[in-house]
Amino acid sequence: MKQLLLLLGLIFIWACTNSKNEAPTSSIEKQIIFPLQDEHVHGPTVVALPNGDVLAAWFQGSGERWADDVRIMGARLSKGETEWSTPFLMADNQGFPDINPMMFLDKQNRLWLMWYAVLANLWETSLPMYRYAVDYEKAGAPQWDWQEMILVKPGDKTERGIQPNDRFIAGAKKQLTEYEAYLKEDILPKLPDDLQEKYLSGWATYKSKIDSLAKGENVLRKGKLKGEGGDVKDAVLGYPLTRRIGWQTKNKPLIVGERLIVPFYSDGLDCSIFAITDDWGKNWQYSNPILGGAGIQAAMAIKADGTLAAYLRDNGPPPKRMQLTESRDNGLTWSIPKDTNIPNSGAGFDMVTLASGEWLMVYNDSEEHRHNLVAAISDDEGKSWQWKKFIENDGREEGATRSHYPAVIQDNKGDIHVLYSYHHNDRKEAHKTIKYATFSADWVKHKGNTN
Repeated sequence: MKQLLLLLGLIFIWACTNSKNEAPTSSIEKQIIFPLQDEHVHGPTVVALPNGDVLAAWFQGSGERWADDVRIMGARLSKGETEWSTPFLMADNQGFPDINPMMFLDKQNRLWLMWYAVLANLWETSLPMYRYAVDYEKAGAPQWDWQEMILVKPGDKTERGIQPNDRFIAGAKKQLTEYEAYLKEDILPKLPDDLQEKYLSGWATYKSKIDSLAKGENVLRKGKLKGEGGDVKDAVLGYPLTRRIGWQTKNKPLIVGERLIVPFYSDGLDCSIFAITDDWGKNWQYSNPILGGAGIQAAMAIKADGTLAAYLRDNGPPPKRMQLTESRDNGLTWSIPKDTNIPNSGAGFDMVTLASGEWLMVYNDSEEHRHNLVAAISDDEGKSWQWKKFIENDGREEGATRSHYPAVIQDNKGDIHVLYSYHHNDRKEAHKTIKYATFSADWVKHKGNTN
């Protein structure tokens, strides 16, 4: 009898232990970080700290680019705690909107915060900034050690005006030429005739606009035209204001060895570019512009063969799909963006490479709205996404809650952390917050409830 009781006890202990181990495969934990707000709260970012804390940031204020009170706010989920701290200030250029924070840890375990200030209440006047901290594991906001602006200078020198053989002009022309061929061969044949005509008309306008801005023709001034033989003559030339300002942040960078590759985008140029530093911000160089489909807000991964892959938000015309561009020279040059089969409603998304080597993407699984949020996993470097599960899924036809603009990471224990804007469209007051979800990769793969 004693042996039977002992055996039953062991079975009970095993069952309890096994139940705890299995729980992550079939569950997800979600909570709002702070009570619903009247202010606009959006654009979250998240980082797991070495001490086990999870740090979040977002922008908050009366609006976005037009509201001078917008600042970067943050909150901390301390290790072992179940409730987030009271929000605290992370950055604020007083009198200017501060937008789209992005955080990460570098190879020296410094915490970086990147964002941009909007100089003249237009996206085209954005100025990227960063600060980093060594002391960031105490309660409250990190103690920042350094802050700097990133003065973006793609292309060649323009001391006396943009020259005809400028590298940025050449890069833009190459992208536009190659994308036009792709457009006519692959995209247009799949569209109805009336949409083809509309698309071609829009393409001609877009192409002319980008070519003109690349040449700086919106800022024409007296300059010096340099000839091939070294002769110099007076000329009216363009100056590179549009490609020096207006660069914006959204998703975290990719670190390859000692190289930091930061995705930027420009609403003025309708394009993406990658800022690259090999000395942690002391010096920067820039990739070619990625043009054609108005793809922005890149989310990056690296393939086993060293190819860099970047998925882009589709800010262009239909079909509404995530776009994909690739680099085979460590981020310096990128291919034209081509449509994937992943739907995108012109909403931001994010991805992370898991410890297993698999890719996990969090996005709105729709061409039209931001009312659902999906976690999807690929084990073949994005060729297919075999597992998919809803984090949020509001199927109401009217007043559906927006769950969008996610940020995703995986900590060193294997837990996945997602932050996203959570906006109730069926309320007029106190209707916005940032929501937090945590789960395992097994939860995404586990068959069962999808929400």
